[in-house]
Amino acid sequence: MFGIFKEPAKIIDTYEQVHSILKSLLTYELKELPNRYEFWYRVAIRQEEYRTLQAEHRAKISMTSAVGRFHQTQYEVMTQKLAKFERSSDIYKLFCMEEERELLNHRLSFHQETIAAIYDHVQHKELYTYSDSVQQQFWEAVRDDLLHAIAHLD
Repeated sequence: MFGIFKEPAKIIDTYEQVHSILKSLLTYELKELPNRYEFWYRVAIRQEEYRTLQAEHRAKISMTSAVGRFHQTQYEVMTQKLAKFERSSDIYKLFCMEEERELLNHRLSFHQETIAAIYDHVQHKELYTYSDSVQQQFWEAVRDDLLHAIAHLD
């Protein structure tokens, strides 16, 4: 008798999907930092780490040696990581404002299928955690796809 009154499945809109993806992504990227710090403080610490590494590699660039070219490559990698991390955290800030929900939902509706596919992958992320390198590649792919899907929000 009570089985007839099943609770309807909660429909998650695109806004909530993006919010969940970004939170999972940023949590993964901040996993090495102590949880006792507040989330946004940990974001600032990670940004500062990337900036410091970027400056150190830039100071050691030299095209006359293999080590100098290594620093050139690492400088470029740190620049990209910093830019993507800052973009992800800035977008997450936007998704923390509930009053923007209706507008963002409308703007995201054009990429609803792409975002739903990314969300589905993140919900089943345990399939991609069997090694650290695979997990890192998975989260990089998620970040790249998500940033591409929501690039128009500016």
